[in-house]
Amino acid sequence: MNAELGVEFDLFALENPDWMAKNVSNGAVVVMQTDNPAFNAWARRIAEQNSHLENPPRPVVLLYIRKFKPYLHSQV
Repeated sequence: MNAELGVEFDLFALENPDWMAKNVSNGAVVVMQTDNPAFNAWARRIAEQNSHLENPPRPVVLLYIRKFKPYLHSQV
C-alpha cells in the first residue's frame, strides 16, 4: 500500500506545485492517510516518532488520499 500511496503523492505533488508550496513546508514529514483507520494510526505513529529524531523536530503533514488517479504502468 505504501508504494501506491507514494506514487499517488508524487503525481499529486508534480501536478500541484502551488498547493504543495502553500501547504507542505520544506522538510516536512508527509503522512499518507486513507480510509483505513488502522493504517492511518500506524502511519501517524511512525511519522511522529521519526519527526522527533531531528532537532528541531520536523513538522508532520497529514495528506488524505481518497481516490487513486489512473496512471500508466511499466511496459517492461
